Amino acid sequence: MTDGYFIYPFLNVKDVRQLTSLEHLKSLPKDHSWFKEQASLAKRQVKIANDQFTFYTIFSPLTILKWALIDHAKEPLTLADKRFADLYSEDPRALKKILTIIGTDLKELVKVVLNAGIDGIYYSTQSIQDSRTDNLDFFNDIQRVIDHDVIKTINERADFNVLHICGFDGATNHLEWYRDYQLQIINWSTHSDGYSLAEGKKLFGDRPVLGGFGIEKTDVLYSGSKAEIQAAAKELVNEVGKKGVIIGADCTIQRDIPYEHLIWAIEAVHSV
Repeated sequence: MTDGYFIYPFLNVKDVRQLTSLEHLKSLPKDHSWFKEQASLAKRQVKIANDQFTFYTIFSPLTILKWALIDHAKEPLTLADKRFADLYSEDPRALKKILTIIGTDLKELVKVVLNAGIDGIYYSTQSIQDSRTDNLDFFNDIQRVIDHDVIKTINERADFNVLHICGFDGATNHLEWYRDYQLQIINWSTHSDGYSLAEGKKLFGDRPVLGGFGIEKTDVLYSGSKAEIQAAAKELVNEVGKKGVIIGADCTIQRDIPYEHLIWAIEAVHSV
């Protein structure tokens, strides 16, 4: 996870909420601290993981821009989607150019963290939760083009990567729109996007799938007993099968989840 680096340094932009200011955006120099410090973070993560596979999270240009549009301590995430859609309504062509510049820097970040020893990329994207952007016209003209450009670089540099179609905080996505996103492992919210692991595996042409557990405090992984968690884990495996499956969560799990809950789930999956 890119803890500490969620905020993208909008070079040459005075007010990220104003399109006229965003239009002055410049790509980051390759020696910028945002790259160098994440290279250092990636190296530490690889060292901690030892011989385990490591996947570094790269958020899509749309997500990067959206997050910058609110004060996260005071304003809801839904307001970020609205403000993003406002920018799109103001000038779609200008917005696409801005997202392309952010994408250029994210492609450089992909190279940086993979050179640091990371095995693959966990690419997180999400539909903008506003009716002006949550439609096929926007998806085909803007989102797919921007995402595919970054994904091309990811696939050129690493063989095993994860597509995370983010359903965090109640966000929903049209899963079928992402079928041509050519990353190797697919992760989505089985609890909000209408597809079970087995259904999603079929939708994505039998590519390996990741997920199954909900992430909320009311979900079994967080609140369940050992017996409940292990029963849920076994049920997931029985539903989707053992081939091309990684049992995990819909998105980032709660920070204060007891580690033993994860161990219980792992034990159950390995016992099936």
